[in-house]
Amino acid sequence: MDVFIEQIIRKKTNMKDYLIYAATLLGSCIIVFVSMMYLPTFSIFILAGVCFGAYYLISSRSLEFEYSVTNGDITIDKIINRRKRKRVITIDAHDVEEIGKYKPEEHSSKSYSERIFTSENENGENVWYLVARHQQKGNILLMFSPNEKVLMAIKPFLSRQVAINAFGRN
Repeated sequence: MDVFIEQIIRKKTNMKDYLIYAATLLGSCIIVFVSMMYLPTFSIFILAGVCFGAYYLISSRSLEFEYSVTNGDITIDKIINRRKRKRVITIDAHDVEEIGKYKPEEHSSKSYSERIFTSENENGENVWYLVARHQQKGNILLMFSPNEKVLMAIKPFLSRQVAINAFGRN
């Protein structure tokens, strides 16, 4: 029987996003002001370009992540402002070495070739982690926010010991 489950989560706005919004608006105002002072003939074109650039930069902070589980393949895509989709990673569930609730202090001292954060919030609430050996990226740590359906779709494809460690003997 084929398994296909997907979930879309929206990344919550955090302080870093608000700082980027403020810096973008401040920078845009400075550029427009300077262009009006020194290049008054081109200021309308510069204003239009700066407005478009500021809108594009601010709207690209609106992120969603799509988790898909298809017969043991875990695929995570990043959707930027519902206009662009970018593949983050694809992992075979058989390559997962460890999975469980994410606790930052447990992973701070460990060495990974790449840490991929695809969760709805960055403070660790309701975040799961997954450690896997990836062909191109090496040993990776993936942090994500799956619902129960996604976790249950991943579980049958994990090795027996990894599944027992993560979910118990159910």
